[in-house]
Order: sequence, then structure tokens, then C-alpha cells
Amino acid sequence: MRPVQCKTSVSAVFVAGARMERDCIRLYAQMHPEIHTAAVLSGGQELLTQLRSGLNPQVLVIDVLLADMGILSLLEQIRSLHLDPEPVLLLTVPVPERTAARRAVQAFGNCQVMLKPYRMRELFDQVYLLGAGADQYRLYRARRLCREYLQKMQADPSMVGCDYLEQMLLYALAAERPVTLATLYQLTAQENNTQEDSVTAAVLRLSRKMHQQATPLYRDLCRRCGLPEEAVLPNGKLFKALLELLRREII
Repeated sequence: MRPVQCKTSVSAVFVAGARMERDCIRLYAQMHPEIHTAAVLSGGQELLTQLRSGLNPQVLVIDVLLADMGILSLLEQIRSLHLDPEPVLLLTVPVPERTAARRAVQAFGNCQVMLKPYRMRELFDQVYLLGAGADQYRLYRARRLCREYLQKMQADPSMVGCDYLEQMLLYALAAERPVTLATLYQLTAQENNTQEDSVTAAVLRLSRKMHQQATPLYRDLCRRCGLPEEAVLPNGKLFKALLELLRREII
């Protein structure tokens, strides 16, 4: 089995008229390196200038209500640039402007639409999906969910066991058939240039540390595995319980 490729980066340019929206995009982007934010711009003319200067992201996110020009004119000028490769266009649309967005989609077949208001997480998820494709998006979501679960169990992110456990879960999700725990230890050890025993020990230290925090999620995982709430989850049971949670969420 080859190492799972789950760190694809998607380049995107965001064009939004509202300053607060632009500020929120910049702040959120700092915490999500999977989206390479090539530019956050305020208007269509600024976007066209940047595109003519060589900017060519995978995904262009454009507010349909820009002050300096209409969306149909902007899209027409973008198309006339004959960008190669051609970016995917994601239009952000207030509900009352759905008609304008519909005309844009009919005129430019590569447009996608997202209605406002939206959460930043939803926006960035959609950008990643459009730029990376469904397979990579599945791993992207799984990685994010894994980190959320570990955070809920108050796992110390500086512990290398967090990285090892995440990698093992992603390997299992990407595999075409069930993979043994021993194989996952081996793959993770190879990927990190360490020994299988080191991976095993690091994950067990992580489980013991989370056990000390006694969070509701950790106790729930114990119950799911048929163990008392105060038990320390062995590596295999911790892995199996988290894998089941991930599969339930991303399928």
C-alpha cells in the first residue's frame, strides 16, 4: 500500500465587497493551510488586473454583488482571458439575488453557487471540494474530524501519538479493503522513519493521557468498546472506535 496522499493544497482567490467578510476570510485561512489563499480582493477590476498579471487559482470565489461591476460582465471578461487551466467559479449569492446567479450559471457552465449567509467552514469546505475532488475531500474531512475528536478528548497536540493515530485512521479510510493494525503500525512507522514499537508506544501514551482527562467522548468510546468508563482504551479499541465514528460521519 502506498502512503496516503491527504495533504493536497487548493489555491483560491476570494473577491468580496464587504470588508468584514474579507477580514473573516483572511483570519480563517490562517488556520486552514489546505486552502492556499492566493488573494483576497474587494472588486472585479482588481481581480481582472491580478489575473492579467498571471494570477491563476484553481478556484475563484466571487461575490455577485460587487460595487464596481456587474457579475455577468465580470465573468465575461474572465472568460475572455482564456486562463489555462480554467479556474472553477464559485459565486456567493444573497438569497434575493438567486435570479442573477441563475443567469450567470446559464451563461457560464463552470459556475457553482453558494447562498449567503454561510459559515466560513462551509465556504472553505466547498472550495476544497471543487479544487481537490471528491476523494481528496473525503480525506480532508476525515483529517479535520479526527482532530476535532482528539480536541474533544483534550489530547495534547504536541504528543506525536496524535499524528500517528491520525495517519493510521487515514490509511484505513483510504484502503480498498480492511487493513490489520499491524500493517497500519508498519505503514506509519515507514512514513515517519521510525520503528513500529515506537508508533505503538506513542499511541498508547496518548490514550493514557486522554484517559486522565476523563472527557465525555473518551468515556463514551469505552462504553462503545464494552469497557468500563474508567478504563484505559487499548490501541486497537481506540482505533476501531474512532474509525467507526469517522466512517459514520463521512459516508
